[in-house]
Amino acid sequence: MADRFARVRYRTVIVLLTCALGLLYVGYQTVQGERGVLGLVERSAEVKRARAEVATLAAERQTLERRVSQLRNDNLDLDLLDQEARRLLNLGHPDEEVLFHEAPARPAPQAGE
Repeated sequence: MADRFARVRYRTVIVLLTCALGLLYVGYQTVQGERGVLGLVERSAEVKRARAEVATLAAERQTLERRVSQLRNDNLDLDLLDQEARRLLNLGHPDEEVLFHEAPARPAPQAGE
């Protein structure tokens, strides 16, 4: 009779251990897994960075479209055309003085910024 209770206890312990290990696995995957909580946080940060990049590129595209529209035949801005030609060809009129300057250097970031 005691032998029968021992077998039942072993089966119960094995079933409980298997269930506990299954719950641990599911809990681990819920937090650490590819689709877990930490993965969600990482993906949301990646989406935020991508949206910021899209906004930057959209603004740059809008600026370029505006400049291109000014260079079209139906709406040609002669001053812009002259400026672009001088810049691209590195030319000027004989009586002009051309001064080249570098873009101002950005100050180094401070430790607290």
